[in-house]
Amino acid sequence: MEPSSPDAASFTLRPIIQDLMRTRFAIPGSIFLVEDIQTIALTESRRWQVIRLLLGDGELCIQALLADAMHRFVHTLDITVGSYVCVQDFQFRQRTTAADAGEPQQQMVYLVVYDVKPLGCNDDVRRMHDEQQLADEAASPAGSVASTPTKQEPAGPAPGNGDEFEDDDDDDMEGAFDEFEALAFPAKTPAPAQPSKPALPVALPRDWHDVQTPLKLTTLRAIPNLPYRQNWSCNVLAIVASLSAVESCHLPPYRQRTARITDPSTAKQVHLAVFLDPDEFNPRVGSAVLLTGVKNHRFDGGSLKKYASDRGRGRWWFQDPWELAWCDVRGIKDWWAEMEAYFASQLSEEVVGGDV
Repeated sequence: MEPSSPDAASFTLRPIIQDLMRTRFAIPGSIFLVEDIQTIALTESRRWQVIRLLLGDGELCIQALLADAMHRFVHTLDITVGSYVCVQDFQFRQRTTAADAGEPQQQMVYLVVYDVKPLGCNDDVRRMHDEQQLADEAASPAGSVASTPTKQEPAGPAPGNGDEFEDDDDDDMEGAFDEFEALAFPAKTPAPAQPSKPALPVALPRDWHDVQTPLKLTTLRAIPNLPYRQNWSCNVLAIVASLSAVESCHLPPYRQRTARITDPSTAKQVHLAVFLDPDEFNPRVGSAVLLTGVKNHRFDGGSLKKYASDRGRGRWWFQDPWELAWCDVRGIKDWWAEMEAYFASQLSEEVVGGDV
């Protein structure tokens, strides 16, 4: 299939998935055609999402999970069905999927993509996808499986064909999700509806009288873009990546403790300075913390502070708040566990490479 868009005219797909299956080595700079995109909400609040791509090489397809830092390309439509993408940093993953009764287990393969760059677009593929989507919607209002233009052949034992993208394939999807970015979520029984509670989350801690009432949470990525660049009150759920000892500072009470916190919305670890009872702020590194009423600041391109002037407003931080049903502690801790595993694998590769 020849690309019709001028931007994509210079891109020629090479059949590399077969070799990828054989060698299990991900070659940086590999070019694929995006043949399908799915955005999957991992929680009812849709706070954590996974974006799954179907990548084709002109002959075969393979599914890929997109790292959170790369989600922006899909949200801004820089990557759509029909886009050519250059994958700079990705890993080949394999796991055994649960089998139905009487059937043998199968091996599922997929990619985890950490760095990707959009190159151009194949207008023919995009047009075919749009036409097929309209036809599917007309035939079945509930929706059906999106078609893909590339020949759908299994890559060895890889379930890389279009059937992998059916909505009822939740078991295989959940198996893949165990490997990346808040992807392991045990089944949860929904809490009984409580009409007396407000439908919308509470924004300000001063109005938060029942801890089981959801707070409006701000992602760390949004810190520099709040309505005011300084002293805007917000609430965040994040992982404590590092924590300093109590040290002297120039602001009352002239003592502070600093931390670096992170969440799936950004690769940056955000600076947090605590002036309110710094001795008592001692969450474990690696724990999830709910911080209420922290103020944004311009320092470090967007940081957070908890001032001593907030004294007397009650408890403001919660370590691993499992008791708060609305707070996605499991999701963010599983995401961090996967990140730590990835960092450890990268470090071990550097050590091995240095010994050669």
